[in-house]
Amino acid sequence: MDLVTALTVVGTFAGVMSVVVALLQGRQPPRPAPATDPGPPPENGTRRAPTLPAPDASPPSALTTVPIARTLHPPTGRLGQIHGRDDVLELLSSRLSAPDGRFQVLAGLGGTGKTTLALALAERAERQGRRVWWVSATEQRSLLGSLLQLALTLGAPATQVEEARAGVRNAADVLWERLEAERGWLLVFDNADDTATLALGDAPARDGSGWLRATYAGLIVVTSRVKDQRDWGRHGVVVPVLCLDATAGARVLQDLAPHAGPAAEAQLLAQRLGGLPLGLHQAGVYLGSPFALERTFSSYLEALDDRFPLLMGQASDPRSGVTHTWELSLDALAAQDRAQARPLLRVLSCFAPSADITSSLLDLQVLGDGLGMADMSVRSGLEALLSVGLLELGATPGCEEAASVVVHPLVAAASRQHLDVYITTAAARALRVATGRLRPDDPEDWPFWLRLLPHVRSLLCLPPAALSDRGLAAIAWAVVSSCPALRWSGAWSAPEALTRDALRQAESLGPDHEAVLCLRYQQALAALYQGRHTEAESQLSGILTAQLDTLGPDHPATLATRHESAHLLVEQGRLVEAESACRDVLRDQLRVLGPEHPQTLATRHWLLRAVGERGRYAEAEAGYRDLLVIRTRVLGPEHPYTLMTYNNLGLQLAYQGRLAEAELMYSELVETRLRVFGSRHPYTLQARANRAGVMTELGRGQEAEQELRDVLETELRVLGAEHVNVLDARYELARAISAQGRHREAETELRAVIALENRVLGPEHHLVGDARLALGETLASQGRIEEAITELRGLLDIQTHILGPANPRTAATRETLTAVEASRT
Repeated sequence: MDLVTALTVVGTFAGVMSVVVALLQGRQPPRPAPATDPGPPPENGTRRAPTLPAPDASPPSALTTVPIARTLHPPTGRLGQIHGRDDVLELLSSRLSAPDGRFQVLAGLGGTGKTTLALALAERAERQGRRVWWVSATEQRSLLGSLLQLALTLGAPATQVEEARAGVRNAADVLWERLEAERGWLLVFDNADDTATLALGDAPARDGSGWLRATYAGLIVVTSRVKDQRDWGRHGVVVPVLCLDATAGARVLQDLAPHAGPAAEAQLLAQRLGGLPLGLHQAGVYLGSPFALERTFSSYLEALDDRFPLLMGQASDPRSGVTHTWELSLDALAAQDRAQARPLLRVLSCFAPSADITSSLLDLQVLGDGLGMADMSVRSGLEALLSVGLLELGATPGCEEAASVVVHPLVAAASRQHLDVYITTAAARALRVATGRLRPDDPEDWPFWLRLLPHVRSLLCLPPAALSDRGLAAIAWAVVSSCPALRWSGAWSAPEALTRDALRQAESLGPDHEAVLCLRYQQALAALYQGRHTEAESQLSGILTAQLDTLGPDHPATLATRHESAHLLVEQGRLVEAESACRDVLRDQLRVLGPEHPQTLATRHWLLRAVGERGRYAEAEAGYRDLLVIRTRVLGPEHPYTLMTYNNLGLQLAYQGRLAEAELMYSELVETRLRVFGSRHPYTLQARANRAGVMTELGRGQEAEQELRDVLETELRVLGAEHVNVLDARYELARAISAQGRHREAETELRAVIALENRVLGPEHHLVGDARLALGETLASQGRIEEAITELRGLLDIQTHILGPANPRTAATRETLTAVEASRT
């Protein structure tokens, strides 16, 4: 056998074996080479039609049939009106006109409109006369077929294509040999949500040696939910595709449902949908239907929470339905051995959407314990959720703070459709631990409390049926911890709504559960700090009865309720009762808690306040000076409790007529509270009002008036018109006005204050007496002597009965009455 014959036999045998191997592997067998060599690729980017068999050629055998050609044309018929994407489209267009060698990855949360953006670019490219090809990257085998079909279309020899299909030749090399011969094209890989689909052999997508390569010949655009730059390598550029702003979102809605309402209502709905194009499209299509139950943007918005699965779940396939699309991302992560991402997302969706989920809620150990997984597994799960856009990074953290994350509102709503007690208990525990690590009375912690507040409210919206008793108790304790922090930070009204919602949610725990009793206690304090004293008294009385029965008289919670009951008596002006109650609870606190416990010191504070208001100013001053030393040492010089002591010490100096000392103290206090609390805090405003009162006494009425008007402008917004601090500032303003000789104006203000104080505090309260004394003096200054005498005599009778004849307030009224009566003659 000669050499030529031998080679022919070997070649034939190899060809047959390649066909057999291909059949065994489920691949199409290689096609025989064409009769003529196509020759080298054209130069200078000129296009050449692929070599095809002659029309009269014999049909190929069954073994060599090429699969039916796949559609490579972009489906631009799906494209609708685009809003809010001009910047991204311009960026992509510039890359199309002047490729920089890198492929572009349109990456983002499922439903942000990545495919729509790519279609818009494809249509623009076609209008420019460019060649455009579109392939689906959802499944590896079909992707291979599509790209080999493209290689054939571009003129690759059929034998090379079949060898690539059979695994004998590198498929990407076959394609790229032809792509590099073209110029100015666009190739889109759509829905490459699993980068493994783009892998070729042992080369992942990020290597740049497979389907995705660096090139200047044209532009490759990939749409994917994978946002991690590491998954795409140095030859890829991640272009984030974000949600739309309210204005652009409203335009999408109005395009689809032009008769559903004005732009303002469309913007509100767009905000609720988080600007997610998929959600906007579903809402707009629904509202555009003549058979929709909701006909307007507003009615759809109102129905969304109650009917979310119906309104956001209708779709022809999982990718186009809001309630299903993100399950595809979670399924893909599970296939990559990152199944922990699913329960983690469920837990995080219990927190407030669109708000930073702070690092304190992302404690790896706490989340891991709650979900039964290791710390590193939690870290990997969080990173996985970030990589596919189901989480976004929150605000840039401080230098010593870990990162926070944000969940899109529709992602959260969809995830909440899958809650169970296992998930909600883990979320409640994370919140409980986070609140337990913060101090309510530390100003440095107040910003962190305020960042946790939306998440506290969000967990309060979970239905009790979705929570175990353990979860209910954890949320209740988190609310109990949050309330004093809100009060200290100046948000005096916020605890009321929190406690009301928490008590409703925790009802199944029973009225005597310790957490429930503590919630009721915080609710009573909310009423007290807002000046609703009768309501607070009734609540504290009921709580104390229950605590004595369930917790016992020496339990710290019971002692705290007794302390606040005594504090309330001071605020009500029942000073004799208040002093006695303070001494009783102080005795037990000294025994149980010790002399320097913050609660013991707080009771000493209110005891001294009662002593001072009863007119024993020197005794109160000495007590406050001693308390100030202890609180400074135990709590620090700028602790809120220490500054309260400083404030009341200044008050005792003013009562004794030591006005210069008092003004100096109040000026120092104002500066400190401005630095610690800020300008809008009730305690800062109170210190400014107290200083202004001293200014009036020192003869600087005009300066005092200006200060008080500024204080009142803020206090009215922060506290409301009937709060005792507002009434006290108005009283001081009337005095400042009167001191300047504008007695008629002062009279009007004083009568308004007295009317409100009578209703809020009661006619026998000592603060009402202060205003009535000022009114008598103002009447006398106008020469209305008889009216002044009548007012002062009525006041003297009340003060003698309530405060006693020796009280300094009673004595001041008596002296003023005597002087006015003497002026008649």
